[in-house]
Amino acid sequence: MRRHHLVLAALLPLVLLTGCSAAGSISMDPVSNADLADHASRDAPPSDAEPDPEARLIRDAIRNGSATIEGRSAPVEADLPFAYRGSYYDLSWTAIGEREATSVDLEADYNASNVSANRIAYDDLPEVDRRALDALFPPRHDPRADGYDLGVGATYTDAEADRSVLVPTQEYDAVVYDGDAYPVRVSDVHPVTLTTYRYTSTVVANDSDAYARQLKDEHLFTLGDLNESERAVVSEATNGSYYAESTDDSAFRGVLERFRAHDGDAVQYEETRGSWVVRYNGTVYWADLSYAQFTDEY
Repeated sequence: MRRHHLVLAALLPLVLLTGCSAAGSISMDPVSNADLADHASRDAPPSDAEPDPEARLIRDAIRNGSATIEGRSAPVEADLPFAYRGSYYDLSWTAIGEREATSVDLEADYNASNVSANRIAYDDLPEVDRRALDALFPPRHDPRADGYDLGVGATYTDAEADRSVLVPTQEYDAVVYDGDAYPVRVSDVHPVTLTTYRYTSTVVANDSDAYARQLKDEHLFTLGDLNESERAVVSEATNGSYYAESTDDSAFRGVLERFRAHDGDAVQYEETRGSWVVRYNGTVYWADLSYAQFTDEY
């Protein structure tokens, strides 16, 4: 069995401000323990959220210690811990089984003038086909002038395909919904493997103070030894954001070098951006850096 642990490797999307064309940027937000825990966590889906499978999986794994789900890939990958009722939880998954299935694309044409007589009422479709077509009916989009207007992907297990009138062989060319007939096209039929994943939850911390202490113990470093121009960059970053307009910005590069010297301390580290917990002039900050045009130098 394969086990993958979801660790603090990828953070909430970094703030992409209006200077997205800049060669680099830095923002530094002063954080309390509660702020720091909030930056480095995701909210678990609430009980009254839409009942999508991923939300249910997360809630069940946290509440019950584990939960299973089937899919073509692990639906909840490495990311931040989940905040749930004041505590923080990591999720890890194990692949515990596989089976073969069929993947298809389903498309509907909402304004066809000539519709095949080979049609079936939506309510007469097998449940597996109604579920697959649920995103297409009732029509939710304005039709285009010609052709198929909307498509969705669907996956049928072998047992579901045996009950289907659309997969693997399309027996009807159109679906009648509320008295109107719409052409339906089935395409890109191909085999896939469905994997059953068991997710297990682990308590990271029982409250925000404990989680913030962990983050500081593991990631905090002190930013110092800056020259005057570098301090000006940091000053602007602590009051919003600083943008480096080109790679000729030596002051930004100097600040970036200080952070990149602590790549191992980053809470998030990617090829073009990262997030750090840093102390500067006695204050703890959450720092987001973007450095896409500076990456050739590292």
